[in-house]
Amino acid sequence: MANDQPAPAINKLYQLSLSVISAKLVEGSSSLFASKPDTYVTLTVDSKGKNHRKTDVVKKSWNPEWKDDYTILVEPKSKISFKVFFHHVFKTDSLSYSGTLDLLPILLQHNGDISNFEYKLQLKAEGKSVSSSVSSSMLSEQRRSELLLCLNQLKVEERALAAFRYSTQNGNGDISPRPIHPLITGTTASSNEARGRSDAPSPSSTTRANNRAPPVPNRNVNPPVNRSPAAPTTRALPPPPPRSGSTTTTAPSVPHANTNSTVPVPAPPDTNNAVNDGLPPGWEMRTDQQGRTYYVDHNAHTTTWERPQPLPQGWERRHDPQGRIYYVDHNTRSTTWQRPTNDSVRSYQEWQLQHERLRSQVAQQRNSRLYLPGVVDSSDPLGPLPQGWEKRIDQHGRIYFVNHLTRTTQWEDPRTQGTQEQHTEKPLPDGWEIRYTKEGVLYFVDHNTRATTFQDPRPGATKGPKGAFGVPIAYERSFRWKLGQFRYLCQSNSLPSHVKISVSRNTLFEDSFHQIMRLHAYDLRRRLYIIFRGEEGLDYGGVAREWFFMLSHEVLNPMYCLFEYASKNNYSLQINAASSVNPDHIQYFKFVGRFIAMALYHGKFIYSGFTMPFYKRMLNKSLTLKDLENIDPEFYNSLEWTKENNVEECGLDMYFTADFEILGKIESHDLKEGGADIPVTEENKEEYIHLMTQWRFSRGIEEQMKAFLEGFNEVVPLQWLQYFDERELELMLCGMQEFDIEDWQRNTIYRHYTRDSKQVVWFWRAVKEMDNEKRSRLLQFVTGTCRLPVGGFSELMGSNGAQKFCIEKVGKDTWLPRSHTCFNRIDLPPYKNYEQLWEKVSFAIEETEGFGQE
Repeated sequence: MANDQPAPAINKLYQLSLSVISAKLVEGSSSLFASKPDTYVTLTVDSKGKNHRKTDVVKKSWNPEWKDDYTILVEPKSKISFKVFFHHVFKTDSLSYSGTLDLLPILLQHNGDISNFEYKLQLKAEGKSVSSSVSSSMLSEQRRSELLLCLNQLKVEERALAAFRYSTQNGNGDISPRPIHPLITGTTASSNEARGRSDAPSPSSTTRANNRAPPVPNRNVNPPVNRSPAAPTTRALPPPPPRSGSTTTTAPSVPHANTNSTVPVPAPPDTNNAVNDGLPPGWEMRTDQQGRTYYVDHNAHTTTWERPQPLPQGWERRHDPQGRIYYVDHNTRSTTWQRPTNDSVRSYQEWQLQHERLRSQVAQQRNSRLYLPGVVDSSDPLGPLPQGWEKRIDQHGRIYFVNHLTRTTQWEDPRTQGTQEQHTEKPLPDGWEIRYTKEGVLYFVDHNTRATTFQDPRPGATKGPKGAFGVPIAYERSFRWKLGQFRYLCQSNSLPSHVKISVSRNTLFEDSFHQIMRLHAYDLRRRLYIIFRGEEGLDYGGVAREWFFMLSHEVLNPMYCLFEYASKNNYSLQINAASSVNPDHIQYFKFVGRFIAMALYHGKFIYSGFTMPFYKRMLNKSLTLKDLENIDPEFYNSLEWTKENNVEECGLDMYFTADFEILGKIESHDLKEGGADIPVTEENKEEYIHLMTQWRFSRGIEEQMKAFLEGFNEVVPLQWLQYFDERELELMLCGMQEFDIEDWQRNTIYRHYTRDSKQVVWFWRAVKEMDNEKRSRLLQFVTGTCRLPVGGFSELMGSNGAQKFCIEKVGKDTWLPRSHTCFNRIDLPPYKNYEQLWEKVSFAIEETEGFGQE
C-alpha cells in the first residue's frame, strides 16, 4: 500500500537569486614579470548544461570583482558547479579553478529559507599552468583560492524539505524523491540496526533524531499523503483499520544480519485503555524504540509528536469531496484547514477583543477632534478663527488649519487670506441654514418653506442666476459635468514619462512645427516639457502655458497666411481661403490641428479663438443661415432679402451657381449638378439659400479643414467632444476674458504677508487702477497665460493640480518682482511706498521676458 501513495512534489523547481561577487585566487607564479590573468566565471546547475551563466571578463587581477546577479531555477538537491577560466586572446581559454556548491546542506541549515546569505566556496586548482606552479605552502588554509557568493530569495517548503532531512538524519545518501512522512515509507526505528548502526545514539545524533517526524511501527496503517489546502488530491482515503481486539498487525520486514527474519511488533493497544485516556476519539499514544512518545491519528492516518487536544466547544471536524479534513466553527459560522485548540481559540478571542477596543478608542478620538471647535489663544492679535475652522499641529510641530464645513485642510491661516468680507458676513435670516454638498458646493436651506436654493438670501448678497462660469447655475452645473467627463477621458488615456520640445523664441513656429510633426501622435499625450533655448527655466507647467499662448499668437502671423479675421468688426479666426500661396499649407493645417488638440488635452489656453461656425464644423453640426450674420453681414443680408422677396417678380435672373474671387482669379461653382442651367424660382428658392449657405462656409477651404480635423483627431478623438456645444468648446479653449477683481482677491493666498499688510493693500490698489490689458499682462507674468480657467481664479492650475494665486514676501525693496509661473506665485519685495511698488511692478510686467533658475 505504501508504494501506491503519490510522492510529494520535491522535484519542484525553485527560483534562486545568485550573486557572483568576487574571488581570491592563488597567484600562479612568483615571477615579478608574470602578467595577471583576465578571469571570468561560468556556472551550471546539476552539470546538465541547464541554467548556464557566464560573468563578464575582469582584466588583470588575481582578486577579480564581478558583482553579477543571476536568477536560476534549482531543486533542493541541486548542485551548482562553478568554473574559473583565464581568458586568452590568441588561444583557447583555460580552465584554472573549479568548485561545486551543494544546496541541500545550506537549505537544511537555514530551514529552507535562504536570504542574503554570503558563502565562500573553496576552489580547486585545475590545469597544468596553475597546479604545477602553486606550491604546497600556498595551498594552506590561509592561501586557498575561494569564490565569494551571495544566495538570496530561495524558499523551500518544509513539506518538500522533510524527506531530505529524514534521509540525511538516517544516514541514507540517496536523496531521490520519497514520501515525506515515515508513515508512508514504513521505516522503523530499527532501520539503523539494518544498516549496521549502533542503537545508542550520540548526543548530537540524538538531537537530530528528535527533530524528525515520529516513526510508525505498523505498515498496515494505511496513511494517505500528507494533505493541505495547497496540495489537493483526488485519491480516495482507505478505511481506518479495524479496532477489534482480534486484529493484529506486523511491522515490515527489515533487512538484518539474517535476511529471512522479521521483527514482530505487537498489536497496537486499545485506545480506550488508561494510557489513552484524555485523547480524542481515534487517537493512540505509542512509544518508539528510543523511548520517545508519539501519537497516531487513526482517523487521518498521520502521526505527531504533540499530544492532541479535543476540539473546542462548537467545533466540528469534516471531510470535503476530495477527502481533505477541515474544521467548522459553528460559533462564528466559519471554516479553517488548521486544527483548532483551546489555546488558539482563546488567543484569537483575546486579540479580537483588543482589536475592537482599539478601534473604538480611535473612533472616539477622531470624533472628538472632528467636532472640537477652533481654540485660539485670547492674546492672538488676529482674533478668533472663522466659524467652522480649527487650528491643529501635526506630528512635526507645524501648524495647519481645518475647514470642517468643506472638509479640507490648508497651511495658510484663514484670517490672513482672501478678503475681509469672507469672514464678516451678515447673519442669515431666521429659519435659514448653510449646508454643503458632497462636492463642497455651498447651498442654503429655508426651514420655513422646506426649500433649498443656491442663492444667498442675505441682504446685499449677489442676486441672479449667473454662476462662476458666467452662465446660468443649472447650465453651469451641466457644463461642469461635461468638463469632468472630458478630463476623465484625457486622464484615462494619458501615457507615462514626458516629451521634450525645445524651441527658440525667434523661430518659435518653425521649431514647434518640425518637432510636433516628427513625433507620434500618441506621444503628444505625455506630459509636456518645454525648453526655451538659452533659458534655464524648469517646466512644471508654467513654461508650457507660455509656449501655448505664444505659439497660438504666431499662428496669426500673416507670413504664414493660414488664418484671417472673420470681418472688420469680428476678430475671431477663420481659415484663409488663399492659404494655398504657401505650398506646405496642408501640412501646416495638420500641425495646427494637433496643436489645438494638445491645448484641450493638457488644459491650456490659446491667444485667440475661432468663429462659431468653425467650432460647429469641429462638432460635425449643421450650419444655418443665422450663423452667417456675424461672419459676413453683407452676404447674410443678401440671402435674407432673397428669402423675403419674390425673385421671379424682381427679375433677378439667378441660377444655381456662385462666383468667388481668390488671388485675383474669379472661379464659378455650381451649387448642384448642372446648376448653371437651373434658374432660381419661388419653388426652389429655399434649396438655393441652403446650398448657398453651405458653399459660403466651405468655399476654398475644404482641404484645409480636412487636414486640420485629421491632425486634431490624431491626438484627441472628435468623439470626445460630443458632450459640448460650440460656445462651451470656445470657453474650454480660450478661457474667460473678463477679470473679476473681487474673485481675484477672494482666491489669493499670502506667505509672510497678511491680508492687511500695507504692501498687499498697495498691490490690490494698483490692480484696480490698471486697465484690462495691463491686468492681462500681470496675470501672464505670474501664471504664464492671460486667460482664466472656466471657473475663474478659484480654478487656476499649478504643477500639482489646483494652485491659487499667491503673493509672497521675498527680497529687498530694491529688487524687481519675480514670478514662478509653475506655482502661480509672485515674489513681492517689501516696498516702502505705493509709488515704488507701482513703478517696479509695471516695469516687471512690461519689460521682462524669459525664464531662469535661482
